[in-house]
Amino acid sequence: MPADTRTWGLTAVERRSTTDHVLAELRAAIVAGRIGANEPLREAALARTLGTGRSAIREATRHLVQEGLVEYRPNKGAFVRRLSVADVEDVYLAREAIETSAVRHALERDTALDLGPLEDALARVTAAAQAAPADEPAGTELIAADLDFHREMVRLSNSPRLIRAHETLAAEAQMLLHHQPVYSPVEYAADHTILLEAIERRGSTAPERVRDHLRLSARLIAGEIARLTGIADRNGGEIR
Repeated sequence: MPADTRTWGLTAVERRSTTDHVLAELRAAIVAGRIGANEPLREAALARTLGTGRSAIREATRHLVQEGLVEYRPNKGAFVRRLSVADVEDVYLAREAIETSAVRHALERDTALDLGPLEDALARVTAAAQAAPADEPAGTELIAADLDFHREMVRLSNSPRLIRAHETLAAEAQMLLHHQPVYSPVEYAADHTILLEAIERRGSTAPERVRDHLRLSARLIAGEIARLTGIADRNGGEIR
């Protein structure tokens, strides 16, 4: 194999690794709100901050656009998206379709369900809820545990396509969950316990339990985003 081909292969691996690192850093900052809605993502400034080339920033930004966290504005560049009530409704419509179908399919299969990973995920939700302040919105640990529980629930379907489709919503779902209003951590854990118990019983109402759970989350988040949008509009686009 020619030397330049071997060098090209190593360069491609290094570039991909750098882009993945940049993508992970930017995604985490956006989802957690450290980079707020409507904030511009300037290639030069980000490259200096992260110590990378601008091409890695550009590639990472493209991924974030595909994930729904960033938008391109003509002649202005890339900006963190300001999520709307319509975004909540659409993401949760997709989640409901995937998660209820996954649970229904899992329960219709004749084979025994391996609920160990789902039980472990519920234990993480419960532990994170117990550690969370009762008078504050859910934090990063509880939200991550919440999403992991739903991932494991979808994996019960043993459907690679449902699992992949669900994962495409993960970043937007995480971002939306950071907009939840204050909600009792005890009830937060109890809500997920109800889902596990319904699946354990293999009851026909389990998909309905999942549907109701997601619709409650969607209503709470939509209400909070509507409130914050009103504040932002009164402040000229910024939440203060």
